[in-house]
Amino acid sequence: PQPQHNGRRSDESGCMNSRYRSRIVTATMAVALLLLAACGVLLCTTGCQASHQAASSTLPNIVIMLTDDLGFNSGWNNQEQLTPTIDALPSQGVEIEQFYVFKYCAPTRGSFLSGRLPYHLRAVEKNLIPWSMPEGTDLKYTFISQQLKNAGYRTHQIGKWHQGFYKPEYIPIHRGFDTSFGFLVGGEDHYTQDASWSTKCSFRSRDLFENDHPAFGRNGSGPGDDAHYNGYTFTQHAVDIINTHDKSKPLFMYYALHNTHAPFEAPARFSSMYKFEEKLRNTFNGMVSVVDESVKNVTDALKANGLWENTVFIWTTDNGSPVTSGGTNAPLKGGKGSNWEGGTRVPAVVAGGLVPATRHGTVAKGFAHICDFYRTFAKLAGLTGDDVSGPTPVDGLDLWPWLMGKEPSSPRTEFVHDFRVHNQPSPVGAARFGHLKLLVGPQQQASWYGQFTPNATGKPLTNYTECAKSPCVFNISADPTEHVDIAKQNPDLVATLMQKWNALSRTYLPPPNPPVEDEKYCKFVGNNKGFIAPWY
Repeated sequence: PQPQHNGRRSDESGCMNSRYRSRIVTATMAVALLLLAACGVLLCTTGCQASHQAASSTLPNIVIMLTDDLGFNSGWNNQEQLTPTIDALPSQGVEIEQFYVFKYCAPTRGSFLSGRLPYHLRAVEKNLIPWSMPEGTDLKYTFISQQLKNAGYRTHQIGKWHQGFYKPEYIPIHRGFDTSFGFLVGGEDHYTQDASWSTKCSFRSRDLFENDHPAFGRNGSGPGDDAHYNGYTFTQHAVDIINTHDKSKPLFMYYALHNTHAPFEAPARFSSMYKFEEKLRNTFNGMVSVVDESVKNVTDALKANGLWENTVFIWTTDNGSPVTSGGTNAPLKGGKGSNWEGGTRVPAVVAGGLVPATRHGTVAKGFAHICDFYRTFAKLAGLTGDDVSGPTPVDGLDLWPWLMGKEPSSPRTEFVHDFRVHNQPSPVGAARFGHLKLLVGPQQQASWYGQFTPNATGKPLTNYTECAKSPCVFNISADPTEHVDIAKQNPDLVATLMQKWNALSRTYLPPPNPPVEDEKYCKFVGNNKGFIAPWY
């Protein structure tokens, strides 16, 4: 395939289209509700949401594909990667100009699923690694999957979970998903599903999990065993779900791809599409093209089954590319694991038939965070998006009016990138306040790493550090590549921002993670035919 790069897209607001407005209840139901209210009948119990729409079949389908470790310089931002399907998505929807996630895997996923900013989640400390640590995203948080399931959706999780699994309560089917197929940990071999790398077991372990049990015998044998390549098997599972979906019920699909996370492996028909001197670059770009074909297959299935016209489809990624092992975030600074834009800003597009034609090819100017999809999806389903069960309120905001051009600016005006308190004499992290970004404490990867790294010049150095002696401030709207620190010239501004920063200490911060339990974990997995499963 050849890339199809669409020219510059308009960012004009466009008209609000009636397709995204909340569906109104039928006259019969309205009369019934009035009669019930008149009789004093209590219509909602704890957790009931106030704005249900009429019939579940009228609710929009919601499909999100979350790519792994693919940075800002991908899709329509990268001319060398062959991604015609992804390149075309903005012309079929709305690109979010500045979209933010956490700097690595588990907190981003937990933020999306819980609607909370990552610094409210346990995963920020250790990224839920190693697998032998008995921890997961707080069970008191109601995941968006449960919210949508309560609203009548059929809910499906595919691919990477990475939200904890040491007890059965933490796996997807106990957190609001009707079905689940993928892997529970944070990374594995794409062909063999070997996930041994984070623990100290004396044997190899596999992670392929379906609903409530390991998928024994369905793992692959090694490179070249394309039939068991995660990018193929997970995508085919997604297509199968769409093909057999009961159209009388709305669909929610959360497909968290494993590409382009290490180890860097791609079927030969994809890596051979590239002819760079660096083999790693060909393989990585091949993995990106696998993502593109996955997006094509899923969107084609939605269209073939008559679901696309009532679907909100989102493609984005979970963090920047890891510049030390492979990827690109150019022209942004830093990479995965850093609070710089290259670690936290990623491409994002909202497409699907529910997006009116007047919004196709537009760019929503402003910024948003992945936690905002929680309330956005809830509102689309006729819910409020509130969750009073957790230790901290929902942080997510409803983006839909802004995305559809009804509101001129994003509802999000600030957010916390990271506020790290564990093992630190004082909080270290970063936050965004309007156009300004505050970074506190030593920030590594303070450099720019080019079109692809590592490259012919060798492995890049990431020990460049800034902001260690005093806070840094950047105007991201004017300086998205973070070249000009304006802190020293604006001491009063820094003082004001630091007041806001210090106030974060009074918000909910999760306790430290518990110690790892390798012996207990390894004993269970060893007795479970070497397959990973809830072990505590």
